[in-house]
Order: sequence, then structure tokens, then C-alpha cells
Amino acid sequence: MKTKLKVAGIALLLVLAPLIRVAQAQPQSGDAQQAAKIKTEVAKRIASQKVKVKVKLHTGEELKGRIDQADEDGFTIALDKTKKQMLMAYADVAEVKGRGGLSTAAKIGIGAGIAIGVLAIVVIVALRNFDPFSGGITIR
Repeated sequence: MKTKLKVAGIALLLVLAPLIRVAQAQPQSGDAQQAAKIKTEVAKRIASQKVKVKVKLHTGEELKGRIDQADEDGFTIALDKTKKQMLMAYADVAEVKGRGGLSTAAKIGIGAGIAIGVLAIVVIVALRNFDPFSGGITIR
């Protein structure tokens, strides 16, 4: 009985051994995908001229500045506080976010809210001053 368990254990180990290498290789492709995602985001921001960004590094450090240029390996950011140029590798960056202010949808929402508020005030004032019998009742 014990020999059957040993044989089954060895057989299971032989079947699972190649899968260990596949599992170890997965994070490397994830890092490459993350770097490609950052590269795409930087290219998109340069193309749309929305270059004010906040860059979060894998170390946890956050940098604020403007993207000056980009190439195949990384991009250059001019820091806001010091105006110092820093070359960033795509692999070192965890996240790139814009800092351009409010989005178009937020601006439209604020404008619509103000318009609805003004309309509500006008309706309330009109209803308070509305008196259908102010001229008296006339019978013909």
C-alpha cells in the first residue's frame, strides 16, 4: 500500500514539474505588458498635448511634472518644483496619471447644475409673485 502511494506521488510530481516553469514565467510577461501599457499612455498624452502628469514609480515615489519627450526605452519628465529633467524607463513606472484639471464631462455637469439652479430660482420667484386675481374678477 505504501509503495502505491510513493509511485502515485512520484507520478504526480513528474506531471506537475513542467508546469512550475510555466507558472514562474508568467510575471515576466506581466512586467512587459505593464511597460507596454505605460509606453502607450505616454505616447497618447504626447499626441493629445496633455503632458502634465503624475508618475508613480514601483518604489512608491510620486513625481509631478511635464513629459518632454519619449523614445523606445523611456521618457523624459521635467519636474514641477525643480524643473530638473529626469529620464524614466517604462519598466520603472507603475502608473501615469494626468493632472490637467476637470474632465469635459465634469465641466458639462457643473454647467448643467448651475443652469438648473438658476431655472429653479426663476420658477420659485415667478410662482411667489403670481396672482391670477390681481386685476379683480370681471363678469361679462
